[in-house]
Amino acid sequence: MRKFVVFALILFADFTSKYWVAHHLPLIQPFYGFPFGGIEVLETSLLKISVVHTTNTGTAWGLFSNFQGFLLFVRIAITGGILGYLTLAKPPKYLQMPLAIIAAGALGNIVDFFVYGHVIDMFYFIFHKYSYPIFNVADSAIFCSVAYLFFTSKKSKRRSHVSSS
Repeated sequence: MRKFVVFALILFADFTSKYWVAHHLPLIQPFYGFPFGGIEVLETSLLKISVVHTTNTGTAWGLFSNFQGFLLFVRIAITGGILGYLTLAKPPKYLQMPLAIIAAGALGNIVDFFVYGHVIDMFYFIFHKYSYPIFNVADSAIFCSVAYLFFTSKKSKRRSHVSSS
């Protein structure tokens, strides 16, 4: 039950943040300088953070933007598979929350394609003059959950390797 509440909260945060950005901020304007037509959150000598409005028709870094139909199909298939696994297969408890969070993030980006025709991204970080790809709530949810699954799988593999020795 808790995983469905978190799923709904992530979708709500993703939808409302994208709606607000799409309706209140102009598209990113790099020639204006920081915060690029957006809202400055933090500016120090090492780190700059702003909320901007940009669009993305591909994956991370805009990759595969020429294959929007195929990407949409793949996203829907993967999200459907995760949701089916969560509801029908009853995965182990430690997998349920991260998979629900990944599904919520993926669904948020899928809905963007139907509502806006592209994904809306907004969080922009520049760390020590390196400009990171702009991302949104859905992307953050997916990344954090995949990282969690990666590190917990490495930890459990290490534990099982030690116990079998």
